[in-house]
Amino acid sequence: MIIDVRASSVNQQSKTQKTVTTGTKASTKNWLQQIDYQVVHFTTGRFRIRVPRLANDIEYASKLTWLVESLDFVITVRINPVAQSVIVNYNASLIIGAEVQQHLFTAIQRASLANIPVGVVPSKPESGSDINWGRLGLSVSSLILALLAHQLGLPIPSLLIAGAVAAAATHFFLHVWDTVFNEHKFDTEILDAFWIGFHTIKGDFVTPALMLSLIESGNALRNTTAQAARQQALELLNDVDQYTWVERDGKERRLPLIELYPGDRIIVYPGELIPITGLVIGGTALIDEHKLTGSSILVSRTEGQMVHAFTSVIEGRLYVLVEQIGRQPHTPAAWELLEAAPIHDTRIENHAAKVANAVVIPSFCLSAAIFALTGDLIRALAPLQLDCCNGIGITVPTTILAALTMLARNGVYIRSGRALEVLARTNTVVFDKTGTLTQGFAVVVAILTADVMTQPSEVLSLAAAAEQENTHPVAYAIVRCAEENGIKIPKCETCDYQIGMGITAKIDEQEILVGSHGLMQQAGIDTELIYKRYPNLNIDTRSCIYVARDSELLGAILYTDSVRPEIKGAIATLGAKDIDTYMLTGDGERVANDVACQIGINSNNIYAEVLPDEKIEVICRMRNHGKIVTFVGEGLNDAAALAHADVSVSLKSGCALARETADVVLLDNDLRGLTHAIDIAQQTMEIVYLNTAIAVIPNISVVIAGIIFALDPLLEVIVSNVSVMIAELNSFRPLFFEKAEGNSPLEIRD
Repeated sequence: MIIDVRASSVNQQSKTQKTVTTGTKASTKNWLQQIDYQVVHFTTGRFRIRVPRLANDIEYASKLTWLVESLDFVITVRINPVAQSVIVNYNASLIIGAEVQQHLFTAIQRASLANIPVGVVPSKPESGSDINWGRLGLSVSSLILALLAHQLGLPIPSLLIAGAVAAAATHFFLHVWDTVFNEHKFDTEILDAFWIGFHTIKGDFVTPALMLSLIESGNALRNTTAQAARQQALELLNDVDQYTWVERDGKERRLPLIELYPGDRIIVYPGELIPITGLVIGGTALIDEHKLTGSSILVSRTEGQMVHAFTSVIEGRLYVLVEQIGRQPHTPAAWELLEAAPIHDTRIENHAAKVANAVVIPSFCLSAAIFALTGDLIRALAPLQLDCCNGIGITVPTTILAALTMLARNGVYIRSGRALEVLARTNTVVFDKTGTLTQGFAVVVAILTADVMTQPSEVLSLAAAAEQENTHPVAYAIVRCAEENGIKIPKCETCDYQIGMGITAKIDEQEILVGSHGLMQQAGIDTELIYKRYPNLNIDTRSCIYVARDSELLGAILYTDSVRPEIKGAIATLGAKDIDTYMLTGDGERVANDVACQIGINSNNIYAEVLPDEKIEVICRMRNHGKIVTFVGEGLNDAAALAHADVSVSLKSGCALARETADVVLLDNDLRGLTHAIDIAQQTMEIVYLNTAIAVIPNISVVIAGIIFALDPLLEVIVSNVSVMIAELNSFRPLFFEKAEGNSPLEIRD
């Protein structure tokens, strides 16, 4: 039986390339956007740097804070937006000033890149509003003025109306300018800009004002839904990782983060997120900082170095000093979980954008050709109205956001639109066994000894000592059994977690091994002794781990972990949808077959005695055969497999690393949530395809009519944009999907 497995192999840390710069200002051709900076003041241990961008860019300041805090030698970071400066205090015994300046220069440039995650400082105002009511108000005001003059004949100066339309379009034109000249991209917004500009110059103010009003209204509807989805997810996830182990008065206690005080020593074990940024005062560990730096390479952290909030401990154990309280201990990891992936990330939207952007130049060419042949400006401007991408870009995110909001209300958090889209096409679901198919509440049922001289209490005592810091369900079971039976647990001097094998510990100067048959085999320990003494063990369906001391087998511990009560129904529901189900486990075939028989998984779909790396191989092999694979796991050993699946699903009760890796988190720890999510995903994508047709077909039709029949531009705007608004309203349908009583599958209630 595999008692303790790890998610990732140890990679060597990459060497950092260092380049010394001269002068107080620096620039580089390697960065997409150059950020000016100037060293205002420097003393040993302290830098003060002026960065003008800090004055008006909260998001940039947040990213810069995070990146500078990620440097090992940095002690504190303070941003002063008014003075446009960043003050950095560092440990001068670790690095020289010239190297500090180079690292800070790199951070200043990198913070401008959009793919760097925002840190613990919120990047938006606390109101959280993404809706610009000013722009919406300007658009509506310009439309009212245009209608009053056009329909009622009021003597409103044309210059005033043109100014109102120009003011409403300013942000839109600035955005197009930035897209073309800074990002060097040509998208369909360029067509809209020319269309609005020509009609405004021509004096036809109603049509551009109406278009701007409809665009801003659509954005407002979408952003309102986005805010609702974000708030709902935060409310449901705000208790994730709100607790940590704290050492006080010589005892370990699990306390809420809000109860931390300066001077506390927090303890972070494998599979847990580091909840604060602080100084390591004990222990050594391998850290996954990919959410901080974007790099998948594991880094080593030990005493005297800094670690940062929301990074993960993969192997080892750390003692971290709480030096200050404030935003970091009180900021839930739910914020990072929520911001980790873009909502507007769907294949259909991305494909529509590519197709639409590809027709920009042909549209201009067609417009010019029509004007050259006919001299009719109305017909010539018609091709510029071709903007299918805009309708899809508004309706698809709204549909996705509505579905995510609805699912979050019913206990299923999905990280992104891409995950929802792929989940709708899933045809294979692979389950980990321990803690996923089973309840994760293991119970020790028997302790077997290899010879008559060994006492069961000795086997249990040594196993509990080795496992007492482990977060695996079996480890809890062993420690709990020892405590309930009043068995003294000795102190574990050292502990080494071996990926997919078990634990090697040092207790009273003796080497103790607790883990799988593979671990014993690796150490050259013969396990046949236990089978000779207990012949029925060969046919026993209970799980088993072995305990050895100084290369000699002491005994084995048998335990059971009952299957989840809802899993049999969930497997049957998936089968009814023609979705294949598989099981991966480190247990032996007898145990795996017994569990599969109970829950209804085909015996041919079982992979037993697999290590974490082998789980990855199985998933990749399935994907190579054309299967769309959803993997469900909750343990540290599942994180790598979760990362390689098309869609990854974790339970809220799973380890922090599994939740962080997963695309879907089942907040109610109920696997029926997966079948519900697949139902909703499929229904949501049907709405997406319907909305695409509603938005695209009328748009193409009015463009053709405008070219052939010189259709009134106002009518073109009304038909195109009203169809988009109808599709947008239809996008809210997922909000009315409800969870039926008795935890039955979700259904649509009109």
